Amino acid sequence: MLKSINDVHTYRIIRKIADGGMGSVYEAIQDGVNGFQKIVALKTLLPSLSNHTKFIDMFVQEAKLVANLVHENIVQIYQLGKTEEGYYFSMEYVHGLSLHEFIRFHNIVARQKIPVNLSIFICSRIARGLAYAHSRNNNYGRPLGIVHRDVCPNNIMITTEGLPKLTDFGIAVASSDMMGEDQLMGKLTYMSPQQANRENVDFKADIFSLGAVLFEMLSGVRIRVGDSQEDFVGFAKDGHVSWDDLPEDLDPHILTILKKSMQYNPDDRYETTKDMAKELEYFIYKDGYGPTIQTLEEYLRKQFPYLYHVTKNSLDKTSEFNFRASVDDGTATIILDEE
Repeated sequence: MLKSINDVHTYRIIRKIADGGMGSVYEAIQDGVNGFQKIVALKTLLPSLSNHTKFIDMFVQEAKLVANLVHENIVQIYQLGKTEEGYYFSMEYVHGLSLHEFIRFHNIVARQKIPVNLSIFICSRIARGLAYAHSRNNNYGRPLGIVHRDVCPNNIMITTEGLPKLTDFGIAVASSDMMGEDQLMGKLTYMSPQQANRENVDFKADIFSLGAVLFEMLSGVRIRVGDSQEDFVGFAKDGHVSWDDLPEDLDPHILTILKKSMQYNPDDRYETTKDMAKELEYFIYKDGYGPTIQTLEEYLRKQFPYLYHVTKNSLDKTSEFNFRASVDDGTATIILDEE
């Protein structure tokens, strides 16, 4: 009977995708036997944070929390590894663009509003992904109480197939974990007042943040603006929302959804994220038809044709580095050899 497998994973770096507050993300190719290849994304912890226990714990916690979340609207994590230089994990590579880029294009380049039905569709899919994460149980059947705590346009991806996906659970927590950090984590623009006031939060903080994202998609502006960091902190703590910035012709049903999702008191928000998803879906499908991932893909092809212009397969690219992760008994050794 098979008891264990000691394997060697080789990753070839294609390019750096982005730098974040805690780490960097790379597009890479995972090589296997007999010519097996798979495009993945690699997330590494910044070297400057590799000796900080708090950030190491957050990085590892992200991998552990998301490892068993398998949902079409959540970016999947494959493996957590450790090298002499620090931790990394491999995850699903998303070919597409962020919702932040999507919104920015409409505001600055196209100078037009995002179609209402597409805005509702995208947020309904993210609500489904959140509902799935919020409802997960541990191995003993008890609710994990996962809270993302950083739902925002930068952490929502849209694939070229028109599939919205939630990513970056870097500051997510299980509700049983300690919440009292010294530094306020998350983005103030989308943050619930409870999180801004450093109170213990549950999944209803994510409902508030998703409402803030939908507000921005529909109005073209964020729910709160300020002249200073102090303004943003104060507005976030008060739960301020600039309701007058919404379009005057906005459907009353959508306004009701927005106001319910962003109530100051969490008890006045939706009972579950699934309930919010249902309300969003009812609006776009009440006539028996509505937008699908194919609808969104067609829209992307029209507005973002460059996403579909493939000049060379990533699997055929010459990498700048060989990124070799040797996994043995849970310990990985990574070697970066410049070619």
